[in-house]
Amino acid sequence: MTYTPTHLAVQGLIVWLLLSKNNKAYYKEHRWEFIIINLVAIFPDIDLLFGYHRTYTHSLIIPTFTLLSMLVIDMIHKNASPIEDATQKTVRFVKLASLMWLIHIFLDLSWGPLLLFWPIDNNLYDLSVFLRFRNEAWLFFPLTFVGLIPDWSIYSMTEGQRIFFINLTQEELQSIYGEFLDLYIAQFTFHVLLFVVWAVVILFPAFKRKKRKSEEERKKYAKSFQTFWTLLKRQLTLFGIFMIFLGLMLGPIIGLNRAMNYEVSYEYRSTQSYFDPTLGIAFVNKPQATTTIDFHSEIGVVDYNATMLLTNNDTFINFFENFDNVTSNYYDDNITFEQMLSSYATLTDQAENESIYESRLIGGNVENGTQITMNTTEVEETVYLITFVKDWNTSESFIYEATIGVNYIIHRKTAVIEGSILSGIGLVLIVVDQIIAIRQKRRISRN
Repeated sequence: MTYTPTHLAVQGLIVWLLLSKNNKAYYKEHRWEFIIINLVAIFPDIDLLFGYHRTYTHSLIIPTFTLLSMLVIDMIHKNASPIEDATQKTVRFVKLASLMWLIHIFLDLSWGPLLLFWPIDNNLYDLSVFLRFRNEAWLFFPLTFVGLIPDWSIYSMTEGQRIFFINLTQEELQSIYGEFLDLYIAQFTFHVLLFVVWAVVILFPAFKRKKRKSEEERKKYAKSFQTFWTLLKRQLTLFGIFMIFLGLMLGPIIGLNRAMNYEVSYEYRSTQSYFDPTLGIAFVNKPQATTTIDFHSEIGVVDYNATMLLTNNDTFINFFENFDNVTSNYYDDNITFEQMLSSYATLTDQAENESIYESRLIGGNVENGTQITMNTTEVEETVYLITFVKDWNTSESFIYEATIGVNYIIHRKTAVIEGSILSGIGLVLIVVDQIIAIRQKRRISRN
């Protein structure tokens, strides 16, 4: 996570370093104007005030197209009026503000999910990057470096909002974290940016050749580099490169299909002192995804039959509320064990009658397990799953561990197409900008 002072300082320094010589001279004379631009570094966090942090104002799409619009306006207006006027000053202001906005998002990218591509895509994306080592010695090091391993996680809007702690209610915060909330300060992208600055300022000059080249060689090298740099640093070309990167990140980099898996283990118990042979899970059926539920459990001396139900919210809540009442009466010695089992059987029968889907596993099939595949949906749906043990030898006690896995295959065909379009736009921008540059150079040469 990048904190407010870090956003202000790091983003201000980065944009200041990126300023051209003329723009830097201008803002040295108008420093308060640059400070106002610098304050945009914390603008995306305004969504904190609306209870949905890291969502709409953390999308790359809005500042990207704002920046593109300003670049186009600047190019057209500059050709029409070579003398800087109020319009060009405004365009420059908005360009730098958009750049501040984009850098904020990249600094936040590797700590929790972001609504990166809204309104094109309504999923939240979380980038985790690992340093991978093989457990083999290399020279005098105990490990062998393999590489940087990126890992994208995808969450629906509801899931993403519940993951980041700021979006929790006060009661949820205290129940999960207690009285105090300690945040570990770790930011991959922040460290990368610092490393790049260090490499440019400290490391790369160390590789500079000490042997001086002849004046002619140096001029030739400098001219070639200047020509290349002049073509590369053109605003539309740089923005085109960014658009290609943005398109690749939205599409091919993350992949056509993305798998996510969740697993819950639970112990079914039936003893004289503790009775809870049930498990309930509410999960989200993601849009544009194939959702499967895997169930299996161990089987032992006491055979039992397991039942899996998909229900609506009312059936789910009523079942567990009534189950809690029945077991509480038993623990308080208001009913006998046999009466509790009879009430439990009534509850399970009622839940089966009201269920949307039912799957029963008998005997050895409990251990082999089963799989339920949900229908693909266009909208986000909450699915309520009830599993319970039924039809066992009630004179015996048992404790069995059951495992339920919820597996998603998120289909990203639309996102890949959209990403390819963005990358294509970026490539067109580069080609067009370079053609314009070559024509301008020829025109200058003729004159």
